[in-house]
Amino acid sequence: MNLLAVLSIGAIVGAIEGGSIFFARNEPYKMEITLAATLKGVLVGLLTAFSLHLHSPWWQAAGSGAFYGLSFALVVFLAKGGFKSHDAPYVVPSGVVAGALIGVLISLLAF
Repeated sequence: MNLLAVLSIGAIVGAIEGGSIFFARNEPYKMEITLAATLKGVLVGLLTAFSLHLHSPWWQAAGSGAFYGLSFALVVFLAKGGFKSHDAPYVVPSGVVAGALIGVLISLLAF
């Protein structure tokens, strides 16, 4: 496993996911949210990479990444107040998709 590739993939996908906050005009903490999403992507990437082995198929990597992405997204969702927050429900689907993408990219590029 190439650790630099794993960290890079997680950071890039996380930063892209977090960078979408710049489309929200009323959000005062754009840079902090982007940095938190980048860190979340790195952690999802590390957990996914350590859950795989050399001959893991891409679909197993996508499933592991989606699971870890869902787990971290649920933490953020609940920390923002769950369904009481008007924008928090969008965090969960994007976390699953970003996690699956991180998993596929790790299986293709880091092993």
